[in-house]
Amino acid sequence: MTALPRWRGWLILVATLLLVSACSTGRHVHAITGATATAGPVTVTTNLATYTTGDAIGATVTNSSKSDFYAQTGKSGCVIIQLEKFDAASGNWTRLDGCNGASPTTTLVIAEGTSSPFTLAPSSSADLNAWQPGTYRISVTYTTQADGVTDPQVAHSAAFKVTG
Repeated sequence: MTALPRWRGWLILVATLLLVSACSTGRHVHAITGATATAGPVTVTTNLATYTTGDAIGATVTNSSKSDFYAQTGKSGCVIIQLEKFDAASGNWTRLDGCNGASPTTTLVIAEGTSSPFTLAPSSSADLNAWQPGTYRISVTYTTQADGVTDPQVAHSAAFKVTG
């Protein structure tokens, strides 16, 4: 009778090891850090949680404080917002859809108590009229300094998906 519990323990161990090895893909995937929206005086929200590859992305930058902030243009769409895509292989957010430099960089005011809408048209290196499927977010770098660059802070939206 004592052999049965011993065999049962070995069977459970072997089954567990087989299950763990079957679930392993051999590929390391990084957890998505920075997937939740930041909190603070400046926030960034998107109009949807999921987009298709042909959808425009709508974003709103809100300053809920009683102070003005400043941000530099020259980011995605040549405005103050920066589109970022999560790279699962490296575990990093990659900046996308940069300004081609046709417009000079300027500093804009994110005035107290305001919300400013922005729209990014679909575009990617693979297709100028479509996003690549994946996980994205939008960030804005802002400061209390009128030069728009000294002592910067970053706010970003919650992560969102682009699906095929």
